[in-house]
Amino acid sequence: MQPHGAAGAARPHPGRDFAGTVGIALLTTVVYFLLPIPGRMRQSSWELLFSCGVVVLGLLILLAVRRLLRAGEGARIRGLVLLLVLTVLFFSWCDNSLAMLPGQFAQLHTKIDALYFTVSTLTTVGFGDVHAAGQLARAAVTVQMVFNLVFIGLAAGLVSGFLRTRASRRMRPAQDGASPVPDGQDGAR
Repeated sequence: MQPHGAAGAARPHPGRDFAGTVGIALLTTVVYFLLPIPGRMRQSSWELLFSCGVVVLGLLILLAVRRLLRAGEGARIRGLVLLLVLTVLFFSWCDNSLAMLPGQFAQLHTKIDALYFTVSTLTTVGFGDVHAAGQLARAAVTVQMVFNLVFIGLAAGLVSGFLRTRASRRMRPAQDGASPVPDGQDGAR
């Protein structure tokens, strides 16, 4: 038996990794649609749940990023995709539950509306058809936007870091006098 990371150890299959990532993303999306939205709750209860959820999500992302920094390139991308899916679904669920309070959202009635609103907010498209109308919803969406900016900043830093590492590895043979390896031809046949 070879130790973990030994020269003869099998490398993960990229297609299987991609399928696993898509599978987990689909599974979490199915859970989002099956997870019940509590009925109308008091504003203070919603604020407490939202605050706790944001803190837990932030801690999960920080822990995951620490692990991803030590992971390989493929694991980083998969981890970022899954963190993005989790973040979008969390804020969608929160927006949908907040929409149960009167006057908080305009035109947000279903989980699909909430998902649509969260993705349009994340991508900064914002068509305006679904929007925060009440003060609590505006505060929550502002937290969501700041959270998205921080998450996207972390993701961009991780992606640019592994792109720099990859470019450095590709340039190393050229600096040693050998020709660089063309994309997709790194010795695997």
